[in-house]
Amino acid sequence: MDYEFPLGLAALAGIIPLIIVYLLKPRPKQVILPSLMFIQKIGQNVLDSRRKITKKITDPLFFLQLLALILVSIAIAGPVLDDISENSKKVVIIIDSSSSMTVPDRINNARSAAIESLGEENTIIAAESIPVVLAKAVDAANAKELISSMKAKNTPSDVPKSILTVVNDKENKDSRIVVISDFENWVGRTPETYIKIANAQNMQLEFLQVGRPTPNYAIVNGYLKDRNDGTYEYTCTVKNFNNKSAKLDVQMESRSGMFSTQKVSNSISLDGFGTQQIKFSSIPQGTSTVEILNKDAVPCDNLAHISIPEVTPKKILILTDLDPAVSKSPVITALSLMPDTLVDVRYDLPDDFAKYDTFVIDCEHKPLSTSTVRKVVANAKNGKDLIVIGNGCLYNSSEMHGLYPVLPVNIVSIKEDNSHSIETAGSGKHIFKDISFNEVYLHRYLVAVPRENTSVLAEIDGVGPVVCTWNINNGTTTYVGLSDNVENEAWNNFPTVPTYPVFWAKLLKYMWGIDDISETNVNTGRYQAFDQDTRIKTPAETISSKFVYYDECGLYNLNQKTVAANLYDSAESNTFTEKRLNLEGENAEIQSGNLHTRSPDKVRKYLIYALLLLLFIENIIMFRRKII
Repeated sequence: MDYEFPLGLAALAGIIPLIIVYLLKPRPKQVILPSLMFIQKIGQNVLDSRRKITKKITDPLFFLQLLALILVSIAIAGPVLDDISENSKKVVIIIDSSSSMTVPDRINNARSAAIESLGEENTIIAAESIPVVLAKAVDAANAKELISSMKAKNTPSDVPKSILTVVNDKENKDSRIVVISDFENWVGRTPETYIKIANAQNMQLEFLQVGRPTPNYAIVNGYLKDRNDGTYEYTCTVKNFNNKSAKLDVQMESRSGMFSTQKVSNSISLDGFGTQQIKFSSIPQGTSTVEILNKDAVPCDNLAHISIPEVTPKKILILTDLDPAVSKSPVITALSLMPDTLVDVRYDLPDDFAKYDTFVIDCEHKPLSTSTVRKVVANAKNGKDLIVIGNGCLYNSSEMHGLYPVLPVNIVSIKEDNSHSIETAGSGKHIFKDISFNEVYLHRYLVAVPRENTSVLAEIDGVGPVVCTWNINNGTTTYVGLSDNVENEAWNNFPTVPTYPVFWAKLLKYMWGIDDISETNVNTGRYQAFDQDTRIKTPAETISSKFVYYDECGLYNLNQKTVAANLYDSAESNTFTEKRLNLEGENAEIQSGNLHTRSPDKVRKYLIYALLLLLFIENIIMFRRKII
């Protein structure tokens, strides 16, 4: 046990004279003697009693005074114990698990500090670009096991957001909030501001800073420029986070299904904290990496991943009852305008139909044959892309009903109504943001209900989906409920809208997984939601989810699309800072690594109460003996 004033225990030496006094103290006896003999005898007894030491002390006053002396001595010494208050029983631990914490000593020290801070009931939160709750209201044993296994991610950090999330949760009232971070990246108000906010909610907020300055090299920025020849130019910025100069070896490697693997190497010299741009030309379609080969503290910022969608020539077969020699429907015209696309128009399937990537069915009056429908359905189930345009033939013809099992909707009826408009929905808000649906007037349409796990991209207001997709064995089946008939009985005016060809180009690129490079090259810390469960292959695992969180640097495969995620954050890569957060002056109290309040006052208070009780009992005994 620790004491505030250990020399105070010297008062225990007072026990020795107390024992001697009680051992030598004479015991009164009643003896019947003559007066003269009494006087002589009493003098002799006093002398004998002082020479003789009593072997046993039975006076209760002795024990009271002995205990009082012990309590006084301990109270003077002041035993120091951890203050086990209510807010130390309920603890919320926020651990910075951003990219800068991947430095080995930082995450290890953070784990140790978190384990030492555990209370009876613990909530563990990882502070990444968003707060990630790892455990809620668990005991110390389970929390320790979780903390010991947690790893830092490759995202920026937003510690203030995590603090505010905890403080605003009423379930954390009367809690101790412990923030453990290297504070390389702090965005927001000063720490003492958050302390005041927490105190106002009856919470105790404390900070622990871990990590020491560590040299690092990083690719802190990068962008692509289209060369308009099927290739791109990549420019990146390399920075030296060290006060000493360094020579770095940088290598670019490209992998593509259209070209052989290419490697380009470069060497650069950087002064202390120096920066330099590097350009790589003729980056082909596919995936590429630019890597700093020198080893350092943070591996993820040494790599820049690049994903350029591969645009291979596509073959489209349009099955229609219209004679293309007489007139081309708006759909045929729109698809024929797409570059790198071969469009064939037939009524029946050719013998070599397997060579086509996408099938489009657009029958206005005459249905396809039953055998053709069966073959189309079989191809869709085997992963081929299929687009079915909704019109009267699709609803009225029994032959066309054979397409229903692979459609992402259940068709209910035909309705004539001009009071509704078309609105984008889900991912369609981004895909069709340049499409003029507000110029479309509906006169007749199919009423449809989406199936489960269908992605609705556009819908008729208050009625149901008009453009929706779903996935079948890595293929995509799409329903477009907008007839392209432009005759007198036209169902709508969409084919006459200027953005009609753009609609088809964007829809097919979406189906084929061809996105703009801004959508296939993102920063870590970003998250994206989908309209349906999507098979996602991350750098670490393969999952099925409606949500992807880019928390690792590397390549993510989302169905037919490949997304490159990079850190590109100089604040997270700067691990050489001397003073990351101002924990001095007025904020000195938040710098301490001891999270428990150690004070002698609480124990000393109870010792004094016990001493007063003993003195009261002693006075009662002495009063009854008529000593006082």
